[in-house]
Amino acid sequence: LHLRAAEAAALNRGAIVDRSEAFQKVEALLEAEGREDLLVEVRRALHALESNETHGKTIAEVTRALLESDKTYRLVFSHELDPVSLFDPATGSFLDVNDSWVQLYGYSRDEALAMKVTEVSAEPAQTQKAIRDLPAGETLRVDVRWHRSKDGTVFPVELTAGKLQLGGREVTYAVMRDITQRKRAEHALARSEASYRALIESMPDGVIVHRHGMLVYMSPSARRMLGYALDEDVTGMLALEIVHPDDRATVIERVRLLYTQGVAAPILEERLVRRDGTHVMVEIAALDTVFDGEPAVLAIARDITARKEIESQLVMNDRLASLGRLSASVGHELNNPLAYVLGNLGFMERELARATDVPAPFVERFRTYVKVVGEGARRMRDIVHDLKTLARGDEGGATSIDLHHLLDVCANMAEHELRPRTKLVKDYREPVTVFGVETRLGQVFLNLLVNAGQAIPEGNAEGNEVRLVLRADGDRAVVEVSDTGTGIPREQVDRIFEPFFTTKEGVGTGLGLSISHRIVAAAGGTLTCEPRAGGGTTFRVTLPSAAVAHKQPQLAE
Repeated sequence: LHLRAAEAAALNRGAIVDRSEAFQKVEALLEAEGREDLLVEVRRALHALESNETHGKTIAEVTRALLESDKTYRLVFSHELDPVSLFDPATGSFLDVNDSWVQLYGYSRDEALAMKVTEVSAEPAQTQKAIRDLPAGETLRVDVRWHRSKDGTVFPVELTAGKLQLGGREVTYAVMRDITQRKRAEHALARSEASYRALIESMPDGVIVHRHGMLVYMSPSARRMLGYALDEDVTGMLALEIVHPDDRATVIERVRLLYTQGVAAPILEERLVRRDGTHVMVEIAALDTVFDGEPAVLAIARDITARKEIESQLVMNDRLASLGRLSASVGHELNNPLAYVLGNLGFMERELARATDVPAPFVERFRTYVKVVGEGARRMRDIVHDLKTLARGDEGGATSIDLHHLLDVCANMAEHELRPRTKLVKDYREPVTVFGVETRLGQVFLNLLVNAGQAIPEGNAEGNEVRLVLRADGDRAVVEVSDTGTGIPREQVDRIFEPFFTTKEGVGTGLGLSISHRIVAAAGGTLTCEPRAGGGTTFRVTLPSAAVAHKQPQLAE
């Protein structure tokens, strides 16, 4: 093929910017020369280039199609954008290299023709074996091979090699592509992904990723929060399965807005379902992300159970404080008329004792009336006193407490809850004194007595019993509240002191026992729960005696 000088100069000036343009230029030159035979070959090669998607397959077919023609070899070989080398398969000596090869490896063409293939390989043994094992008529594709340039730099290449007939002899060709930048990008991406995963897995908040409504990832913190083992496979689980049924509609709407509007879902409080069916209150935010190369939704959940407990306790404390102030005011207002009533009853008793002109039966009947009224008035006085005792707050701090007296006060306060359901049996043994805040411990015992009463259905007061036991056990005081009620399932005993956990559907907040447990622990004691054989429950409070408590620092609540 004889190219005109001007056209050859245009080719050498770099007017060709890619392979397609190169073949189009060759096609135009062949048409101008009337070389239909070579034009067919070039068009076949161009068709192979355009119809194959992968680089390796394209290089294999195009190179073979072109290089089988001695006449087109030099034109295509010299303008190939990737480095190309031809070498003797028997000796490994270079036969020719193109300009791109010279630029990549740093050797001149003359230097290259005096070298062997293994001299530019950083893996000469593997290279020599690959040349020896390369079968005729097949193409070898190597994703990564390490080569070395003239200045000693080792770099990765993507390599395609094969054998062909050129000038009547068998030669091996190799087409290389420098993938240094791609490898750096892959390494940087892998390092970034590893750092991202390490960050997620070290976060105290739970991270959950779902795609198309199915879970694809759950961080260790999320697994601990929801009760899943670290090695348990949750992939493919419906994301809504871990959402409380009452909150699912809200979650679906949030995800819809996330997909349609593309903005992060604001922080919201919702309930997630643990593996055992219980739920945990969380604060959760969601945003769209790319996970494992595909769009997904990333949710970050923070367990706020403890915070909600504190908030509820603060509200309860505020109510108790308000009730205390109201009780103190009411008690003060009741004490004055009660004093008048009791004073006049005493006056009436004295007058009846001195009455000589009133028939005796009449005196006895009125004396009975006065006694009954007096008992009622004194009962009111005791109730007001007990109410003021339990409602006055932490005034004065920790003091020595007579548990006998405190339990009587709490029993009187709980009488209205116990009377229609059960009889109360007091089993006080030796006197016991502890050191603590009377109102706080009174709150504990009153709560236990009320709970015992509520565990027993109404209608059979004589057939049921709440037993209040007070005894000493070495240097500890022990208070037991036992009932013959419905009891607590044994599998729920371990959770009975958890905040918001309750066995009384629709009654209470589930905080009473949690708060009681904290008060007892702050006083240096323990609060335990034991199911009773045959039905019912026993709650046991142990506290250090006053002598022991004085020797150790008090724990702050």
